[in-house]
Amino acid sequence: MYVDGESLDKKFFSEGDDVFREGDPVDAAYLVETGSAGIFKTVEGEEIQLASMKDGELFGEMAILDGFERMAHAVAMEDTVVIAIPRAGLAAMLEKQPTLVKTLIQILVENLRNVHEIYTKRLRSVIDFFDAISFHTDGLAKNLEFHKDMDPSGNGFETVAADRGTIAGVA
Repeated sequence: MYVDGESLDKKFFSEGDDVFREGDPVDAAYLVETGSAGIFKTVEGEEIQLASMKDGELFGEMAILDGFERMAHAVAMEDTVVIAIPRAGLAAMLEKQPTLVKTLIQILVENLRNVHEIYTKRLRSVIDFFDAISFHTDGLAKNLEFHKDMDPSGNGFETVAADRGTIAGVA
């Protein structure tokens, strides 16, 4: 099978295998033939599931359309077979489209990326707020520990350490 001259490959993944990782360069989009894949994003140290893709569903296409790195990672949720649709084949198909169609697709992808970005940063519960505070205070404590010269009295580090203990007791 081919997409605009580029051959399509079947790829087999066992449950728990990564199809791709967040930040990876883009080589293909994927169509689930059998099984399922979960789409996840790590936000402030927590893994959030954005979607579950099943038979006949396409994923990993956004990065092909806008040229950015992967914004999330995909994991086989069970033994899964996907058809890899090469970037070059999809790009060649898009090049044949009228400028208006290509522009509309680019706008839609940009809007979808923005929605994902806003959603994943939106805190959804009191526990989310405590988790976010804990994540940032952990980062601050590590920074203060690494740059002790910026806190010569050690008061800042002690304060953050005490606050981390308080937050851990609440969350």
